[in-house]
Amino acid sequence: MLLVALVVVVPLRLLWELVVVTGRVLRMLLWNWLARPLLLGLKRLVWDWFLAPLGRLLWRWVLWPLLAAARVLLHLLVVVPVRFLVTYLLVVPGRWLWQQVLRPVLQALLAAARFALRLTGRVVAQVLWVLVVCPLRWVGRVVVVPVGRAVAVAVRFALRVAAAICRGVGIVLRIVLVRPVVVVWRAVVVPVARAVAVVWGLAVVAPARWVRRTFWLPVAQATREVTRALFGRPARRQ
Repeated sequence: MLLVALVVVVPLRLLWELVVVTGRVLRMLLWNWLARPLLLGLKRLVWDWFLAPLGRLLWRWVLWPLLAAARVLLHLLVVVPVRFLVTYLLVVPGRWLWQQVLRPVLQALLAAARFALRLTGRVVAQVLWVLVVCPLRWVGRVVVVPVGRAVAVAVRFALRVAAAICRGVGIVLRIVLVRPVVVVWRAVVVPVARAVAVVWGLAVVAPARWVRRTFWLPVAQATREVTRALFGRPARRQ
């Protein structure tokens, strides 16, 4: 098997590699150095120098005028007739229909609606007047006003009675409480207070003044003199 591989497979493999290398060399020689430069030259010659300028010339001087003419023809043959048909078959009849039929009908409907609303408002106002206002006025005239007058009379009478009671209570309090208190104050409290003040002045204030003037001040003066003589400074005044 090894001999078969060496005799058959290896030469075939070498032959295949030789074919591959030869193909690569031929592709490089034929494509990179011959065909590609020729194609690029043909592209530049045919496309850049002939077809592109020819296309621009055709677009500018042939196709663009044809498109402009087609647009003008389309406008004249389609747009203008359609506009004419729309104007005179739809717009003008619609305007006439609106002005002559629809607007008067709508105005009549609005007028009828306003009249119905006004009539309904008047009917509702009359119903409210009959069912609400008139009964309330009758109740106010027959019930509320007399009751209010009676309440006002009762309140005035109650205020007068309360004022009379307050005056009577004031008179009673003045007779029972205020006058006795005034009499007691004038007859008892004031004389007793004056007597107590006199007794206090005679029994306490006058003896205290006499003791202070007769004993306390001389003793304090003597103490200050002794302190000054012994310590050379005046004693604190008592």
